[in-house]
Amino acid sequence: MVVDIHIKGVADADAAIIKQLADSKGLTRNKYLARLIHQHARDYYVEGELNDLAELTRQSNVVIRRNTEVITALLDSLGIERGDGIGK
Repeated sequence: MVVDIHIKGVADADAAIIKQLADSKGLTRNKYLARLIHQHARDYYVEGELNDLAELTRQSNVVIRRNTEVITALLDSLGIERGDGIGK
């Protein structure tokens, strides 16, 4: 389903910029604005997911760093040489 949205009160300068941007992409003004609205609506949902992934990445980095420290200490205590760059 598609809904028509009419926007009133857009400044002439803003409308000119929108037309210029639409023209540069080979789109009509309406098609350009519809894409912008779609991107904005999509980003509303994606932003939360990105924040969750960013937090998961931070937590994973902490776990990896701590595991590397433990493995390095274990290898040191066993007297095993590390030639692969772990810990040093």
